[in-house]
Amino acid sequence: MLSSFFSDHELSELRARLRATRWPEPWPEIHGEAGWRAGTDGHILRTLVEYWADGYDWDAQWSAIEALPWHSIDLGETPVAYLRFDAEREERLPIILTNGWPSSALELVGIAERLARPSRFGGDPGTSMTVIIPALPGFPFSPQRPSLPSTTVDTGLREQTHELWHRLMTALGFGRYLAHGGDLGAGITSRLAQAHPDAVAGIHLLSVAAPAHVDEDTLTSEEREHLKRVDAWLAAEGGYQHQQQTRPLTLAPALSDSPAGLLSWILEKHRAWSDCEGDVFSRFSPDYLLTLASVYWFSNSIGTSFRPYWEYAAGLLPRVERVAVPTAVALFPHDLASPPRSWAERTYNVTRFTRMPSGGHFAPHEEPGLLAADITEFATAL
Repeated sequence: MLSSFFSDHELSELRARLRATRWPEPWPEIHGEAGWRAGTDGHILRTLVEYWADGYDWDAQWSAIEALPWHSIDLGETPVAYLRFDAEREERLPIILTNGWPSSALELVGIAERLARPSRFGGDPGTSMTVIIPALPGFPFSPQRPSLPSTTVDTGLREQTHELWHRLMTALGFGRYLAHGGDLGAGITSRLAQAHPDAVAGIHLLSVAAPAHVDEDTLTSEEREHLKRVDAWLAAEGGYQHQQQTRPLTLAPALSDSPAGLLSWILEKHRAWSDCEGDVFSRFSPDYLLTLASVYWFSNSIGTSFRPYWEYAAGLLPRVERVAVPTAVALFPHDLASPPRSWAERTYNVTRFTRMPSGGHFAPHEEPGLLAADITEFATAL
């Protein structure tokens, strides 16, 4: 089903663009850690771009992607590609997994394999579950939704991602299921559970929605410290978010036209948000990073991947008010935020709260074993 994802001409054009990159004039004495403080380190980026153009084996990577259990479905106006990993024993509820940004459905393959086939990883086959990983609309592998969402027009609400996910699971014959998500995927998972508590038996999150209404007089000291950390993070790291929420269409042409620029945007986030101690390659191989950049490039989806940011800021997505279904929260120490349990409990019915020993924003890739084990234990408790 992915045969039209790219052509030989597009591959040749990508390599030509990489070789012809017009590099910015370097700043004096900006390299190493100092370079990363000002943005993406130019030397590391240049090295990766050279490898991407002459050395990186896209054909091998694409063969591995194509070999995954892909399916597609038409959900009204929106076609969705998804991966399905069938459980080695059909004894438990299935689960739908949703990635965040800047990632793709591929990031979740490692935990899907562990959840569906635990015996291959030394686990109990009786804990296996069927795993569905839909590719987010406007991200690699699925086209964007054809119209902006609306919380007041029925057709617009039906095309919101959490509604698409419920229709997907229903179409697959799953009347009841679990859901997991991180980052943007956590918001989608939360809305899914809020809208369909009869179908969603429980959710597992890597981040939580802020309470819709907070009386400041009720804030605990832990919650006040959490909000101070959030403000500090936004001031130091939140420029990308502000741009993607307010003027995404100004940024999109540059990243859609320059593969080096696209890689720079993705690379810097993987270093800043992961548990890599400053060495991005300790967590992500060059091939992993370039495969991610390649699927964004060939699908021309970096600009459309910004849409959820703008739609949220524009008030086109429903707020997460209260999630009543059992909720597990797993916090990885190098992710973007680390709220106390009481903060999560303001919005969610928290039944499990885990602080992980290592990992960051890209936990499905960084720590697939830890994450899969936490999801399994949550599902078992349910």
